[in-house]
Formats: sequence, structure tokens, C-alpha cells
Amino acid sequence: MALHQPVPELPSHILLVDDEDDCNFITRLVLKKAGFTGRLTCFTSPEEALDHMRLKQDPPDLMFVDINMPRINGFELLLRCEAEGLLPNGLTSVIMFSSSNRPADLERALSITSVSGYVEKALTVDSFEQVLRDRTVSRG
Repeated sequence: MALHQPVPELPSHILLVDDEDDCNFITRLVLKKAGFTGRLTCFTSPEEALDHMRLKQDPPDLMFVDINMPRINGFELLLRCEAEGLLPNGLTSVIMFSSSNRPADLERALSITSVSGYVEKALTVDSFEQVLRDRTVSRG
């Protein structure tokens, strides 16, 4: 008899910050395949994402942030959010999202206070479900 892990609660709002439109498209498809029916807000510009966070309206439940972006990288974006008191906010789980599997990137990501996880691109249904399970455990 196989143990079936319960499906974690799906977030109602996900914010995706990634400068690659192709990646955003694939992520959107994977989320849909995983059963996500909430709102997905995508920004290809970290500056626009920061402006959105500054509004403090409807903060996301889950935020995926790419590391390698022009002008402001994902680390800098999150450090600015923390410096401005936007993160951590008690609601948003932040996941660094990168094609890099360099240990230094993983270590740096997890050293940022607001980061709760790290996922290699491209997002898969399995990796999304693992993020949700980890999020449920950290909140429980």
C-alpha cells in the first residue's frame, strides 16, 4: 500500500519575476497542469516587480524570483525588498528560481532572510508540489 501525501493547499496568488518570456510561458503551463487556478502576476523587469511590491496591495502567497536578470539581479531585488520592509511579510513564501545549480548561488539564496527555497528551472509539476509541501511544513 503506497503512502499518498496529501496535496498541499494551492496559493491564490503567485508572483513570478523572470526576464525570460519563454520561461514565464513554461511556468504558466506547468502551474496550470499542477492545478493552479489562482492569479499569476508576471514581471520581466525586477524594477516593475519592486514597484508592485511597494504598493503593498494584494501581496502574493508565493513568489518565484529569477537570479540572473539585467540591471537588478534576483538577490539585489530581494535585498531591496527587505531593506524597505516589504519582505518578509508573514504571507509571501519566496523561492529563488534559477537555471544555475552552482552551490554558491544556492548558499547565497538561502542566506537571504526572506528566501524559503530554491528551485532549478524549468519548473516541473513535481518541483512545484515540493515547494507547496515545504511551504505547508514551514507554516505548520
